[in-house]
Amino acid sequence: MKATSIFFDLDGTLIDSKLDLANSLNAAFEAFSLPTLDNERIYSFVGNGVRRLIEDSLRFVNALDKFDDVFYYFLSHYDEHLLVNTKLYDGVEELLEKLKSKDKKLFVITNKSFRFAYKILKGLGVDKLFDEIVGGDTFSAKKPDPMPIIELSKKHNVKLSSAIVVGDSENDIEAAKRANVSVGWAAYGFRDREILKLYNVDFVIEKPKELLNVIE
Repeated sequence: MKATSIFFDLDGTLIDSKLDLANSLNAAFEAFSLPTLDNERIYSFVGNGVRRLIEDSLRFVNALDKFDDVFYYFLSHYDEHLLVNTKLYDGVEELLEKLKSKDKKLFVITNKSFRFAYKILKGLGVDKLFDEIVGGDTFSAKKPDPMPIIELSKKHNVKLSSAIVVGDSENDIEAAKRANVSVGWAAYGFRDREILKLYNVDFVIEKPKELLNVIE
């Protein structure tokens, strides 16, 4: 499968960020005397942006009335702790450097707020390897809407028939399919293989570096 452009998801695809997200969420819950959640429960809510993460978590403990308090506390806490445990998955930096050396156009499309996404990628030293990074608040719609893919393709003269999407969640797969772009599932990410019973994907990678074999 030849590909000249690659649209990457962030959390669960390029970075393992789940512990920092869980810690900040539980810190916010504790601040307002709410019962904390098991990390695995929180991880199941990751992938739709911060607002949805907090909504789903509060709904689970029947405390949606606390949304504003928890939301703003979380934003402040996460902004200061988003690189405590978060790291690139093994092989990601090498993968990105090799792709860039082959003149591939590389993008990040995440439902995470842009300021968090950029701060993390800059902190991990890989921000300059991407042609553009967009967050869930960059456009008027976010994944699973195909708008971010389509708008980036127009801006950067990307031929979608020669592009691929790589991600670990339902949102990535749905956005790719709605944009008519080939999509690969990151098996090492936040979702388990049950997702493959619901969606057909064009390829599966068990480790980031396997992407090189797929596109050559």
